[in-house]
Amino acid sequence: MTQIIHLGRLSDKKWPGNVSADDVYVDIPAITARLDQYYVVADPSAKTRCIDGRHDPKLDEEHLGPQVPGGATGAALAYRLGVDKDDLTRGTFYNDFETMLAAYMRLGLAPGGHRDDDDHADGVGCGAIDGIEKVLECLIDPRLVEDHKRLVRAVLDTEFDRENYLRVLGASQVLGGHAEEYFAGREHILELLETKCPGSVSTLRGEHNEKLVIINFVPNTTLSSNRFANEAGGMQAFGYDVWRSRQLAEMLLPLPSQIADRERFITARVSITIATLMAVTDGSLQLLLRFG
Repeated sequence: MTQIIHLGRLSDKKWPGNVSADDVYVDIPAITARLDQYYVVADPSAKTRCIDGRHDPKLDEEHLGPQVPGGATGAALAYRLGVDKDDLTRGTFYNDFETMLAAYMRLGLAPGGHRDDDDHADGVGCGAIDGIEKVLECLIDPRLVEDHKRLVRAVLDTEFDRENYLRVLGASQVLGGHAEEYFAGREHILELLETKCPGSVSTLRGEHNEKLVIINFVPNTTLSSNRFANEAGGMQAFGYDVWRSRQLAEMLLPLPSQIADRERFITARVSITIATLMAVTDGSLQLLLRFG
């Protein structure tokens, strides 16, 4: 038996992003009443999906992978901010992704990514890649820190640790000081992904029409995003399977001595997710938490 908790709007403040729910009434009671019918068992062999709610014409509804922001790219940044003990002023996002991609393949995980059907002069069509510098800016923006901490705490609940959170913010501040150098070459990430894992990159169609965010805690389940949008009159949802971040932490950092690293990785992953929503939306979307 699942439980759906409605936390209201993401924020009562204006966030930097453009995706908005202010133009429509979102019938939360009706959505929560039928939400479980759009959740299916995640296929561990299916490619990881982004949280993006836009239509994927090649999505196999019988074999859906979990949803996390940016897939392996987001995991690479989370590792850098939460776990990596090397000098934060060295290395690049591309190299971090390359390392994370190799880890995914060693562990038998199926990475995934996406572009969209728009022409982008500078970018690939994935906000978690194209807007990654903006995401980092949202992580350290003093005007957003109150909202950010509130939402990270809501997601982590009793697992929220102030020192881990401050560590992630501090690492973000250091990385932000040389963001141009660190993120150089990010436009080639999907090329690398396609080369290493053919068929792993999808092309999403249409405009953003997400009106709510669903954070899913129920292990091994994921949102059928295409079907949800089709049956909700075109309304889309950002879906984040937070259970996958916990699972990935256990797989990447399995040793008893790595408990603290696992906790910091999860804190970083959730922090990046909230910052991504800040960079992409205006804060008006409704927030639902789904528990098992």
